[in-house]
Amino acid sequence: MELENFSERMSRILLFSPLYRLRGRKLRRKDGTETTELELGLMTLLFFFEHMLDGRKDAGIRELAGFLQDQTNSQFSDTFQDYEKLARDIVTTFRPTTGRRNAETFFDWAAKQERTAEFSYLKADKVDVSSNAQYYVLDEQGLELVFATKEYFNEYQLSINQLILRKQLEKGQFALALRQVEEMRLDVETLRGRIMRIRREIHRSIVSEETLARYRKIVADLNERLKSEEDQFKELKTFIGETKRRIHDNVDQDPVQNALDSIMLVEQRLDVVHGKHRKLLELSIELGTSALAAAEEALYFSGIDSFNFDADVTNRFFATPLPLTASRRLIEPFLPVAKPAIWSPVDIFAPQRLERFEREDHQEEFPDAEIETESETQAKENLRQHYRTIADDLLSHLADETETTLAAFIESEEEHRPKILAEKQFYIFWMILHRRRTVLFDDDHLGEDSPYREIALQHPELAAISIDDMPGCIEQPGFTISNMNIKVEIHHGLS
Repeated sequence: MELENFSERMSRILLFSPLYRLRGRKLRRKDGTETTELELGLMTLLFFFEHMLDGRKDAGIRELAGFLQDQTNSQFSDTFQDYEKLARDIVTTFRPTTGRRNAETFFDWAAKQERTAEFSYLKADKVDVSSNAQYYVLDEQGLELVFATKEYFNEYQLSINQLILRKQLEKGQFALALRQVEEMRLDVETLRGRIMRIRREIHRSIVSEETLARYRKIVADLNERLKSEEDQFKELKTFIGETKRRIHDNVDQDPVQNALDSIMLVEQRLDVVHGKHRKLLELSIELGTSALAAAEEALYFSGIDSFNFDADVTNRFFATPLPLTASRRLIEPFLPVAKPAIWSPVDIFAPQRLERFEREDHQEEFPDAEIETESETQAKENLRQHYRTIADDLLSHLADETETTLAAFIESEEEHRPKILAEKQFYIFWMILHRRRTVLFDDDHLGEDSPYREIALQHPELAAISIDDMPGCIEQPGFTISNMNIKVEIHHGLS
């Protein structure tokens, strides 16, 4: 079909949208000539990409401004503040201040419906509280955009890097080979993030046989690609071993000695990347066995639990005039099996069928409240007041800002309200928000029994609270919780 994968192809075209938006913003050099922010936008992506390759996590607005000023030789301005403003404008294009992802709408002519493609190019990393600096790293679509500028297919990025590495080793370009190994390390980390996302989607999104079949195909393709990459890793290891032995035979020559040191460094770092990739292969194989099997079992038993004999069989049989053959096929599965007139003692050696007559499915959820009093109404009211107190302290901590981290907020609570950190409900509050990702504080999304009702009444200007993952854990006496990035959305114009 000519329009096959039309939506996916459109999403790949729209991936470049932020760069095209920057192209419409004019800049004037000191010599009077004009240019656009398009080139600086690509330089920004490469800046964050270089920091990822080097393993540094200090890429913020100030660092980006210094990089742009240095690379352009201050052709746009002599003041650092102007470059800092320019850097902030470019970062805002890739990562809007609203907290929402970049979104582009298009009409899918294959499906005959309008679709919206969402992209996340930059994501917040750590925060330096002392200097009030926010650092960023490239998100998944940001890496795809960088790779797309080299005309690489992202699905085969690691395989392509493996081929490039072999060519560099054949030419003796060991410095470039070390850099290529670092790019392969980033590819493996990106691939790990995708596998973990697929794992979460398998547990959350499989609601039908069609969805299960689609995820089976995704996992099968992933396993096939990982196995192919594993074979290439083994070939690279063999090739490096042969190169090292060939260089070792001429170790007396000084340039060869340097080459031997370089090839051994390449081998050492490649072994680390290979070990991480091998763990991904094991994780992917486990994903295709236990995770999909558990999802299939959950789908099966959810079908059993939702089956209604009267509605699905009896009403249809008597209310719908079915042909005789169709009626027989409808009720045959529910008729008793034929009982033979004789029984053979040999049947005791036949395979036995084990049945599970009772199955209780308990969904593990975070508790919305822990009722320790006899009055349920009073307990819910206490919970609302407790959550409102947390929201009060959060908004006071943010002041005029809209973003902070859980670690910074807990540090503020240690000074102003340390008793709340010893209460279990404080941590349950953040666990629930982390599970929901975003909580909207309006009448359309909050019911009368919502534990967030008191927050909405006390702070009508508060529109939403969003939670994003962050690395690291926070240790408190008796409690441990993962760090989180907290964003609030405020209705402007309200008091």
